[in-house]
Amino acid sequence: MRRSTTLTATLALALVLGLSACATTVTGSAKPAAGGSSAAKTTSGKPSATKESTSGRKTAVSTTVTKPGSSGGSVKVGTRKKSEGYDSCELLTPQDVAEAVGARKPGDPGCVQSTDEPFTLVLFRVGFDTTDDQERREFEIGGNTAYEVQEEGGSCTVVVVLDEPGTVGLTPAFTANVTPIDDSGKPCEAALKLATKGFEKIPNA
Repeated sequence: MRRSTTLTATLALALVLGLSACATTVTGSAKPAAGGSSAAKTTSGKPSATKESTSGRKTAVSTTVTKPGSSGGSVKVGTRKKSEGYDSCELLTPQDVAEAVGARKPGDPGCVQSTDEPFTLVLFRVGFDTTDDQERREFEIGGNTAYEVQEEGGSCTVVVVLDEPGTVGLTPAFTANVTPIDDSGKPCEAALKLATKGFEKIPNA
């Protein structure tokens, strides 16, 4: 009963976040604006360690933290990625998700997947970076700016920028969210693996 209630609440949160299973491709092209756009100002900029991606390449990770309401700085885009022309719900397979969260039983394909042992809910999509009003840790994936946001209740979200902000100031991004329903696992570590895997699978622009 607890699992059913928790899953219902989590799915409701997913709808609020706009990460439904129908969310696939972003329409329209993201065009770089002159001078780019501003991101959140960081409180520190010291690089720390590196983590190895699922492809074996090293991904730089920093301890930079940005706070809501701050400004300044620029989004870094080392590799431009497409935000349309493919089905974003097919970027990560159930096996990709199961491996990232350490689950024995994968779920069904789609932008919203669940696993068993541990019981985890995973959501991912291609859309826009909407984390400006949240405290977040800044680092890089594939040379592009990325953010980690730890939510209340143990959920963790990793966002990686796909291209420069468009003419209306929206930044194309890939988002991976991991929610451990059974209060187990390492959601931020899993979200980082999924964001890295998804980023690598997205075609270059």
